[in-house]
Amino acid sequence: MKNLKTLEIGKNVKLTLIPESKFKTNLISVYIQRKLDRNEVTKNALLPGILKSGCNKYKTLGQLTDREEELYGSYLHAGASKRGESQVLGFSILSVNEKYLDEKILGQCIEFLNEIINNPLVIDGGFNEEYLNIEKEILKDSIMSIINDKGNYAMKRTNEIMFEGEPYSINGKGYIEDLDTIDRVSLYEHYKEVLKTSPIEIMIEGEFEESEVVELIKEKFQFDRGNIIDIPKEEYYKEVDKVKEVKENMDIAQGKLVMGYRCNVDYLDEEKYYSLLLGSRILGGGADSKLFINVREKESLCYTIYSTIQKSKSTMMVCSGIEAQNYEKTVNLVKEQVQKLKDGDITESEISNAKIAFINSLNSLNDEIGRISDFYFSQSISKNKSDLDQIKNMINKSTKEDIVEAVKNIELDTIYFLSK
Repeated sequence: MKNLKTLEIGKNVKLTLIPESKFKTNLISVYIQRKLDRNEVTKNALLPGILKSGCNKYKTLGQLTDREEELYGSYLHAGASKRGESQVLGFSILSVNEKYLDEKILGQCIEFLNEIINNPLVIDGGFNEEYLNIEKEILKDSIMSIINDKGNYAMKRTNEIMFEGEPYSINGKGYIEDLDTIDRVSLYEHYKEVLKTSPIEIMIEGEFEESEVVELIKEKFQFDRGNIIDIPKEEYYKEVDKVKEVKENMDIAQGKLVMGYRCNVDYLDEEKYYSLLLGSRILGGGADSKLFINVREKESLCYTIYSTIQKSKSTMMVCSGIEAQNYEKTVNLVKEQVQKLKDGDITESEISNAKIAFINSLNSLNDEIGRISDFYFSQSISKNKSDLDQIKNMINKSTKEDIVEAVKNIELDTIYFLSK
């Protein structure tokens, strides 16, 4: 992206400026990155909700809401997410562009966000007990709710089986059995450690004066920094010794099939990685894909079927909703279509359609504020340097030979089937 600028404003604190004049709002986002660690994943998942419940200056949710209204309906958001083998705490504030107002509020919004992150509500050396208990119940409900979405549950189980012994198998939402062991004092001590030792990225997207916003960020955000943790690159290469096949039963109307493939393509080899994505799109990326046409339309074996790439682990998941009696035939047909892809049984029309769909998807990142910020944060933590225009060029340049080269080492690792 033209005019994108990144600078270091503190010890492992990066600021990225994303000028964009098409929106009437500005978005300030703070990303705090942790290793995906079984010992702290549940603690980290609790933190955003507690911090957004009240801070030292605005002690209740009501006071926080009042402050949002004073800032012309600004909106505060906080959450935790799994990004590859990292866990990211994200905080943001969306505010009206100052040029539509009679007063300057950008500095006040930055200050407000800093209060949430760096000046939490602390009572006798710990977080507010009531807020912690509420967040524990909310997190517990969230963890339990995945069982209600059978597709997501099947994907979760596939990840646990396929990546057993690897950090990626860890549930990014945390674990219910951890909740009773977490108290308000130990959680606050953990949070102080998080702030001191984690890589931090700040993004501002919208229309602003560059020099002014850099000074405001430096002035308003005050991070107490210590020794910063190292977050290693995920191990993406793994040979398959034997395909794991797991069947589980649950009272469901439709079976959920997930077939996990190892691709063994390093995402830092960007041209090869984007050729792999095109291959996945040709295989199962839409109504014109091989899987949709051959498994759903021709054979009527499934209600839904698609493939998706997990970037950080270089894996491809084929997901489908099928009847139990169609299991063997569906598995064999998926294997057959994957082999055709590897053999180069690809038409120019399939390649063209995949490129158009992919580029349209990239263009849609500009449709909503925040999507570009999130994209460039993902690029940053994966150490990818390419901007959107460079990625589009790589996609357009990719040939049939490039795609076949990228998919040739795809190998089935795990088959998971959930049925009645």
